[in-house]
Amino acid sequence: MSQVTLTWAVNNMTRVVNDGFVIVVDWSCTASATGVQGAFYGGQSTYENNPSEPGFIPYAQLTQEIVLGWVFDGLGPQKAEIEATLTAKVEKQLNPTTAQGLPWSPAPATV
Repeated sequence: MSQVTLTWAVNNMTRVVNDGFVIVVDWSCTASATGVQGAFYGGQSTYENNPSEPGFIPYAQLTQEIVLGWVFDGLGPQKAEIEATLTAKVEKQLNPTTAQGLPWSPAPATV
């Protein structure tokens, strides 16, 4: 069986221009293995980077790892559910349980 690889990414952020306060994070999780993949996309409002709070990180100093930490904290147990769902989807594509076609036609296409 092929190993399923999960990749989390920050695709975009919306911020307040004058202070760099990030207000929305658009993210994705992609599962892939041997030429097949599945993806889940989401957006999340965040208040973690509030300029009036101790530990504020200026916008220019944010990294994908920091922002994904906010996303993971916000998702809580949903993170594991997303990963499990995507892994199952890719594994089903790799190991189909149904196929379409007619016995008198060329090889059936797997679904």
